[in-house]
Amino acid sequence: MKIFRFTPLFLAIAAAPGFSATEELIVTGSYNPVTNEQLSSSVSVINKQELLQLSSNNVIDALRQIPSLWVEEQGGPGGVTSIALRGAEANHTLVLLDGVQLNDPTNTRGGAFDLNSINIESIERIEIIRGAQSAVYGSDALAGVIHIITQAPSKSTTQFNGTVGSDDYGSVGMSTSGKFNNLGYAFAVQSKDAGEPVPGSTAKNTEFTSRLNWQQDNHTVNFNYRYFDGERTSFPEQSGGPEFAVDRNLDRSEYTDQNAGLGWTMQVNDVWQSRVQTSWYQREETIDSPGIAPYFELPPNGSVIDFDRTNASWINTLGDKNTLWFNVGVEHKREQGTNLGYAVSRDVFPLDFSLTREINSAFINANAYVTKEWLIQASVRHDDPSNYSAEDTAQIGTRYQLNDQISLFANWGEGFKLPSFFALGHPMTGNEDLVPETVKSGDVGIEFSGSEFSSRISYFDHHYRNLIDFDAEAFQNVNRSRVETSGVESEFTWQVQSHLKLRAHASYTDIDMMSSDNHLLGRPQTTYGASAHYALNDDWQFNLNYLRVDERFAASLYTGSTVEQVLGAYDRLDASANWQMNTNVRFNVSLDNLTDENYYTDIGFPSAGQSAKLGVTITF
Repeated sequence: MKIFRFTPLFLAIAAAPGFSATEELIVTGSYNPVTNEQLSSSVSVINKQELLQLSSNNVIDALRQIPSLWVEEQGGPGGVTSIALRGAEANHTLVLLDGVQLNDPTNTRGGAFDLNSINIESIERIEIIRGAQSAVYGSDALAGVIHIITQAPSKSTTQFNGTVGSDDYGSVGMSTSGKFNNLGYAFAVQSKDAGEPVPGSTAKNTEFTSRLNWQQDNHTVNFNYRYFDGERTSFPEQSGGPEFAVDRNLDRSEYTDQNAGLGWTMQVNDVWQSRVQTSWYQREETIDSPGIAPYFELPPNGSVIDFDRTNASWINTLGDKNTLWFNVGVEHKREQGTNLGYAVSRDVFPLDFSLTREINSAFINANAYVTKEWLIQASVRHDDPSNYSAEDTAQIGTRYQLNDQISLFANWGEGFKLPSFFALGHPMTGNEDLVPETVKSGDVGIEFSGSEFSSRISYFDHHYRNLIDFDAEAFQNVNRSRVETSGVESEFTWQVQSHLKLRAHASYTDIDMMSSDNHLLGRPQTTYGASAHYALNDDWQFNLNYLRVDERFAASLYTGSTVEQVLGAYDRLDASANWQMNTNVRFNVSLDNLTDENYYTDIGFPSAGQSAKLGVTITF
């Protein structure tokens, strides 16, 4: 059923960051780095400079300006924040950091990644690939892939940064990079206290990132390691938040993320490159929740989560990227998760589960220039998970260059997602008979890239089957939902003059829940916005970012039973200014929610009000 009315504002100024003046290699959505012209998928790339123009202090606010990417947020920094692409569930987006998957299938959100676990200061660039990508990545990439890339080894430099702001916000960090003979290195450490911009919502974290790169003759070795330690508080989800929660006690969580990757690439000859990659991800989390009074629906509860994932792959690239090339390889993944949970207390109702699965995969990807202007790509992948039937997925795409500035692209792909450990194993609601969720997706679009103006407009259509949902009558997770999402997304960049750059973006998503009266929560039908970057001179730069978000459905349990309502639409305006005092020192001032817009991110959870932050960066 149609759950929103169409608003034709996407035909107005519609654009977003995603185009840079220099050609960049994209490492997401393909088995080896390619240019934008060598990839048929719908792609947005945000480099460090563009990211900080969209938000100086918060990656969540920056990503709101990307078309068809909706950031689901609950209250302030202590609430869980995750990504939804093209109207899909948050756990249908695969999230990578330096090539390592961060989705945790042990959590209550079915594997959705919490964006509050990333500091914007650590990020060098973000790549977003839309559409089903299981033919490249296997399970989890139903709606697309978001790849966060941290600071890479570069010329010798050291930076210190510090920021203070409203509501006791504070952040401090340092980074250094350089090269020693054939070894390049980059290290960064960041500590952040987000304060309390919304009552009860707090978050503190410390993050360390590192990347090493060694090159000699035809060999390259890359290594990356990240450690993230955080703690947070918030009113429980669907509790009614600061406004309506009967019990004023808070959810409390302490968690640690670690991930590492090691890769060796050998250029065997002019037409053969071989690459071996391994990765590891671990998450440990302790959660204690007071539940939702009067406790009919959700009593006090908690859990201790321990999840590990290891991955190893061997990829061979054969051929010439100017005419015909193939990627052929195999992959092995192992996931192990344990959740020691309870309801009321461990003595009253322990809720423990532990699951392990392995997935063996083989794949082939073919790319061919039929003519100088016409590229065709196809991928086929076979995934054989333990305890499930094998999954075969395919993807095909094409890009046609009409002239030097205009190209057309089209894609069709299949995706699947294995049931999360939580959906399978939870002693009260788990169901070991669940089958994988699946999708068939397609999109077509046109792209224009000129010296002063760039744009991309595309239409998409996704058909989801066997979506996992909670059945209140059976009190169990079941496969039942059929959902179809379709819409239009657009992004443009216009260099008006040497000192002024304008961006805008718009997305319209229509969601049909087949044979169901339920609503998908938290997803607006229409979002749009615009950004302006003005460089007064070499020393002074100013940024202004506007965002409009449509109505969306929300649900709460604060009355003792489910209450559903529509959250109102809102407009948000953020501004920032940068002053390069001298070669070494730069100051930044940011004003978030400049007009002090009063809106809600969930029932009873108000947004943060107007806030200001002052930062300084010292470079040596």
